Amino acid sequence: MASGYAGKPVRIKKVRTRFVSIPLERPLLTASFPINGIDSVLVDVDTDAGVSGIGWIFAFGRKKVRGIQLMIDDLGEMLEGEDALAIERCWRRMWNAVTFIGHSGAAVIAMSPIDTALWDIAAKVAGLPLYKLLGGARESVEAYASQGLWLHQTVDELQEEAASFAARGFKGVKMRVGKPDREEDIARVRAVREAVGPGTKLMVDVNQVWDAPTAIQMGRRLEEFDVAWIEEPLPYEDLEGCAQVSRALDTPVCTGETNYTSQDFRRMCELGTADILMPDLMRMGGVTEWMKAARVAQAFHLPVTPHLFMEFSSHLFSASPNAIWQEYQPWWEPVLREPVDFREGLIHLKPIPGAGFEWDEKAVAKYEVK
Repeated sequence: MASGYAGKPVRIKKVRTRFVSIPLERPLLTASFPINGIDSVLVDVDTDAGVSGIGWIFAFGRKKVRGIQLMIDDLGEMLEGEDALAIERCWRRMWNAVTFIGHSGAAVIAMSPIDTALWDIAAKVAGLPLYKLLGGARESVEAYASQGLWLHQTVDELQEEAASFAARGFKGVKMRVGKPDREEDIARVRAVREAVGPGTKLMVDVNQVWDAPTAIQMGRRLEEFDVAWIEEPLPYEDLEGCAQVSRALDTPVCTGETNYTSQDFRRMCELGTADILMPDLMRMGGVTEWMKAARVAQAFHLPVTPHLFMEFSSHLFSASPNAIWQEYQPWWEPVLREPVDFREGLIHLKPIPGAGFEWDEKAVAKYEVK
């Protein structure tokens, strides 16, 4: 613990929220929904010790995000005066407060940025990078490119972009599939594989639009392209169906980004829902529960791969022996002072206290929606 804080509470003074809408160069298309912009709530947790931490959440649609912002504000007011270092207690207070609404969806998402900010504070108070506070040893983690290869792109655009990712040093790339014409999906995967060559891992994201028979049929056809994993082949709640697909295929099935808390992950592990689990920092309810979900997977000898939020998730990756492949998606780069340190296929964790990121206040003011 850093000098001056040993054994002393660090009280939460205020939880502040700001709504920002980060524009994209052009709309993106997945098989489930379009992405027109990144509507987010930025959260600051201030303490009486002068140490603050940050976190954020997002959704597609301003009204949805506004609703979550109100819930964050409510939870934040409840935690004023609490010891920011008593993170498990704060998490449990929020969990109990949302019981009537339910322990999934917007309620858990609203808990996430506060919990994440508390871990940022704890690491700063300890004078340690977050990954070291969590017990991590890896100073860099392998990342795959996830910021491109969308359904609206032509085959030529896919090949050009995939090749550019490989040229930047990415050892893995993820593309979206789920076209109504399955033959078109096959042709697009073939084109990307040709563009990156056999030495680059290729992940395929279905965004939940197939049923089990289609997933099995398509999964077998995709084997010729040496796909690293098939992501969310079925609707996220169909755990038994996804287990059926996983048993039928040699290619690993990866899912979990739309599931909530370690309780969901325990059930998924027991059912054999997937070969690789993908915990999402936001839907887990923050760092506290993300780490528990990763440990559940570890107990079942299953790997985890973090979904989004690379600025924080890469620290959790470092502290999780069963973690593989950090998703590289720079959606929040415009509102941060500095980007992640990506070099030669790796995200290098910053050797400074906390998660290592602060807001670019001018950019936040530019994108803030009052």
